[in-house]
Amino acid sequence: MPDLDFFVDVVVSGAVLGVGLTDSPDEVARTLGGDFAEDRNRAVMRRDYGLVEFSWARRPGADSWQATGFTVQAHRLASITVTEALVHRYGPFGRQLRFTQLNAELNRLGYHLQEITDQADANYRRYWLAESRISLLVATTGYQEMIDAGDVWSISAPHPPELVAAGRLGGQRRAVKDGLVHLLQLDEHQRRQWLDRRQPAPHERANWWLYLLLVIDQHLGDQSDRRADWAELKLWLLRQGRAWAVFSDADSAEKLAYFVADMRRKGVALAVLPSADDIVRACLDAIPVGLNEVAVLVDRRHLGGLDRTQMRHSRQARNLVSAAQGHLDEVLDTHLADQLREWIDIKPRLV
Repeated sequence: MPDLDFFVDVVVSGAVLGVGLTDSPDEVARTLGGDFAEDRNRAVMRRDYGLVEFSWARRPGADSWQATGFTVQAHRLASITVTEALVHRYGPFGRQLRFTQLNAELNRLGYHLQEITDQADANYRRYWLAESRISLLVATTGYQEMIDAGDVWSISAPHPPELVAAGRLGGQRRAVKDGLVHLLQLDEHQRRQWLDRRQPAPHERANWWLYLLLVIDQHLGDQSDRRADWAELKLWLLRQGRAWAVFSDADSAEKLAYFVADMRRKGVALAVLPSADDIVRACLDAIPVGLNEVAVLVDRRHLGGLDRTQMRHSRQARNLVSAAQGHLDEVLDTHLADQLREWIDIKPRLV
């Protein structure tokens, strides 16, 4: 199946032909072409390329669009003509995508999907790849003549680890929410004591910390008069998560970069927010390989030619460059800005 390379590439890279969750409508159009249906208003926009849909949003008063996600609608394969840009790169597409075939190829490359099906997925099984934050829906029953049981219905991004953690915590979620409201009132010493007393078992720790951050994000989205307090608490927890070795340097740098960018877009001005220079430097320092050593793909069909370590390092580089990219215009250190631009130039060829 020539088109299997396309679906593997999407799952592993979290992008379509190298464009994804940090790219503007114009950048996506330069890659996929101008043949799309558009649905938009002042705040949100969706472009439908047939097999793939991209979406963006923008804040009141803003002109630029921020990518919010994309979906590969695999269930449409039997009823659409796949856009020329994809056929040119990957060859002809079949009329269905069997999960067993896709999963077997991912396993061969060293990628293992986690099942995260919940009660709301009555007619589907849901799977997730942590490295790319991609989720897949797999049909458990046939639907008219469009799809058979065992076919992939869709592949979507982003599906962040915080959402996966929420599903796994189950009955602990209420206690976490109540505890965070209390934590907001405490001083530094009391907060440390609170964390010390509540650390779960090591195998549950990552999900617990991720859910803390998710709950804070929900409060930050509520437009409350305590938004600055919640923002300060999230910064504190990000530092503590690194100190507890729950988050790696790369995790911490990436989460901090997206968090600060979001706060600035929302107009939350905190003196404790790190500078763009500090954020970009942390992201670039966390890239595990140098610019001249990182694995790149001239042709994305050749993904299988890279070993597992090369793919992982290239994927990490792409994630960190994407996180840092939103701060480029605010960087004061010209040498640092030039370093980031060099990484941005090769980002489309990273895994």
